[in-house]
Amino acid sequence: MEPNFELPDDISPTGPWRSAPPMTDDPALPALEILRDTGLADAFPELRLGDIPPDLRLCNYVPGSRATFEIRAGDRRFAVKMYVDDPSSEVQLYRKLARLGLSKDFGARAPRLLAWDPELKMIVTSWLDGPTVAHLVKEGHGARGGTLAAQWLWHATRRRVRLGPPRGRTHALYQAGLAAGALSAVDSNLGAAAKAVAKVLVQTKIREQSPNLVHGTLYARHIFDLGDGPGVIDWQQFGQGPVEVDAGMFLATISRIGLRQESVAREATRAKEVFLEKTEHLLDLHALSWYWAAGLLHRAASGLRTGRKEKPSADAEALVEEAAAHARAAERDRSGDAKEPRASLVRIRSLFHRTVALDPANPGDVVSPAPESSGDRRD
Repeated sequence: MEPNFELPDDISPTGPWRSAPPMTDDPALPALEILRDTGLADAFPELRLGDIPPDLRLCNYVPGSRATFEIRAGDRRFAVKMYVDDPSSEVQLYRKLARLGLSKDFGARAPRLLAWDPELKMIVTSWLDGPTVAHLVKEGHGARGGTLAAQWLWHATRRRVRLGPPRGRTHALYQAGLAAGALSAVDSNLGAAAKAVAKVLVQTKIREQSPNLVHGTLYARHIFDLGDGPGVIDWQQFGQGPVEVDAGMFLATISRIGLRQESVAREATRAKEVFLEKTEHLLDLHALSWYWAAGLLHRAASGLRTGRKEKPSADAEALVEEAAAHARAAERDRSGDAKEPRASLVRIRSLFHRTVALDPANPGDVVSPAPESSGDRRD
């Protein structure tokens, strides 16, 4: 039974992943050949697909590293992920989350592990279907997006999961250094600005809460609106760290969405406002500013470190500038944040109310977002 192996002509914007360029044969991913030539039913008989020829949609592909497919077989849908590196730790995490009740068909959840092959380094999980938080913000539902992200963090912090490598301050500084180096290699001025931010982060001490499970790359596109709660995918970078790791990265990706087009800036701000309101008693705001800055540096160098891009994105300079503002806020707050959390919250909000957005007509220019309306917004 051979699968229908094609890229769709049109990917719905509410789909869980963006389409990727058509794949060629990849010797680093032997599971790809198996999936093409043998089919999912033969590779994983426990799925009981029978004689139904599945349709395959390529969702994400990083040559020499990993690939992700959506599989449709009749009325059933799966996610199939294949890797170069051993995914056994991710498999272990899915099993742990299932035992903790975070892989059910309702409420906050992660994908449920359905099958895996350790030799082929291939995983099959349940499919989470719904709009991403990134899509919600772009469609005018920023408050809903901020609410979903906050809900996930509250659920995650209520469970104790002692799996994964360290993902705290040391790891974030390492990633910030890589980002600054990647930016320096393509733009000396931008690289110098990024290095200055990284230096402030190195010099600023933060008080970290007890480590627990963190996603590691909690981008807005990794969080789904499942109707009755949030769903979170792509757990490859999970580990142990304070909750501010995920909060800072989420806010960094929302900042980037707002910077890319002025029409979305206000909804991005709304998403951040609601997120901060609903996590006020969960997050250390000093640490949040620090990790927010680190996340912005990480996103500014997106694609450069892996070689997928040869020059910075149009919003890289604005991302580094915002990272500098949050790093300075963390530096100022390091001695008094715990005593004056409300003052720190006001400072954080003042930063993203001043955030600039790229002018879509002139990507090299920036424009200030329109002032916030006092009217109601639909969640």
